[in-house]
Amino acid sequence: MKKYMILIITTILVLLLIAIAYYKKNVPDTPPINIGTNIDFDYKMIKSVHKNSNNKNYMISPLSIAYALSILKEGASDNTRIEIEKVLNDYKLPNIVNIKDRISLANALFIKNKFPIKDEFVELIRKNYNSEVLYDEFTTPAVINDWVSEKTYKMIPKVVDSLDPMFKVGIANAIAIDVEWQNKFECTRTSKENFTLSDNTKMDTAMMHSSNDISYFEINGAKGIIKDYAKYNPETGKIDYENGTQLEYIAILPDNIDEFISNFDSTVLKDIKEKTRKPGENLEINLSLPKYTYDYNYDAFKTDLINLGINDAFNEVTASFKNISDRELFVSDAIHKSHIELSENGTKAAAVTVFLMKDNAMMPIEKETINIKFDRPFVYLIKDKSTDNIWFFGTVYEPMKFKDNKDKCETK
Repeated sequence: MKKYMILIITTILVLLLIAIAYYKKNVPDTPPINIGTNIDFDYKMIKSVHKNSNNKNYMISPLSIAYALSILKEGASDNTRIEIEKVLNDYKLPNIVNIKDRISLANALFIKNKFPIKDEFVELIRKNYNSEVLYDEFTTPAVINDWVSEKTYKMIPKVVDSLDPMFKVGIANAIAIDVEWQNKFECTRTSKENFTLSDNTKMDTAMMHSSNDISYFEINGAKGIIKDYAKYNPETGKIDYENGTQLEYIAILPDNIDEFISNFDSTVLKDIKEKTRKPGENLEINLSLPKYTYDYNYDAFKTDLINLGINDAFNEVTASFKNISDRELFVSDAIHKSHIELSENGTKAAAVTVFLMKDNAMMPIEKETINIKFDRPFVYLIKDKSTDNIWFFGTVYEPMKFKDNKDKCETK
């Protein structure tokens, strides 16, 4: 009897092992998910900018903001540093490889001539952030604006209108991309179509169409697509799918944008990855996506940083930047600007973050077909495929207006 029972149990175990092996072989693995503190910071910034968006187009770069804040943190001390660290939440800066004319990430220190800045701070920022250091009298913001224009491929020609005579130190990060789609939209398929605005009125827009290189997903309260950009070789700047850097574009069509972004957390990208479906024998995906281009000035940037908990840095009395100078510095202004152009050929996008500092001591006090059409306000983001770091995030409440003589294009 015992031998009989052992035989039955052994047979069951063998069958179970065979079933597990078969399941692993035939069920595709879920792609690895990169969910970390970086995404928590990204979402924090996204929610801050969205709450005052008033149904208008906007775009920010959480990555650019994180770089500039990290440099500012290096110069901070005491409670000023603690507050910045809490907002950054252990943000791990990714190692971005610049690719000539395609991807640019740059940092800079702007220092007024003869200002007694600490050499240790300058060398730290040079070494750890590969930062340029520019000295000038700074009677005008020309040096800052020229640097920003160069690093953003001239997409943001001016970031500072004027400089206070008491300006002493500036910290800046600029990020820009000029990348083509892996599979471009055909210009001949672009047509004039309706786009419904948030007030339910309609406008004519230039709608692009494609069925190539598109993945589709449905998550709670939203649906969307993922489309890859070309992969570029860091050495040559040319397309190279064996060795290179690749970004991807994600467009999300929520049932309700405000509700979707208010619930935006670290599970969103995880859900998208797990539920993404690629075209195949039983799935065809037809995408309609409007062209858009706009500039955005994050007017509430300084206010939002204060609301997130960075208070002392902006307070001329309590600010502590002893690592930068023995003089009593504080951040007088925080600036974040961006630009994006999305067309049949690809995407050009740029953002810049600048902190301007003053010296307090010198101041006076069956075949299934899915058709997805982005013909109403939607959300988009551009991120690194390998790290999930969000480079750009924005909304489109109003795309480009259709003009027959200007919306013609030639696919390069």
